[in-house]
Amino acid sequence: MTTSEVAEGRAQVLRWVEEGRTVLDGVLRLLTELDQVRQSLEVAQNECARLQQEGDQLRAEVSRLQADTERSQRERKELANWFTTVMNETASRLQSLQAPA
Repeated sequence: MTTSEVAEGRAQVLRWVEEGRTVLDGVLRLLTELDQVRQSLEVAQNECARLQQEGDQLRAEVSRLQADTERSQRERKELANWFTTVMNETASRLQSLQAPA
């Protein structure tokens, strides 16, 4: 090997080392970003799970409230029917009391 070939070889090795540092820096940046993405994903998954649980609780509450509303409407209807029956009976008795006079 000649001196110029050795010098070229050495220059090539130095370029590879510099390129290797650049590549390694890029890899380190990517690994750091990957860790940040994983952390963000974990936070998002936890939030999603919390929101799903909250949604389930709200759906259960809506179902309970709908059942309460239906029950209240039935009771109101029954009460209105009872009141109508009582008022009709009262009116009928009043008419029968007034008829002989």
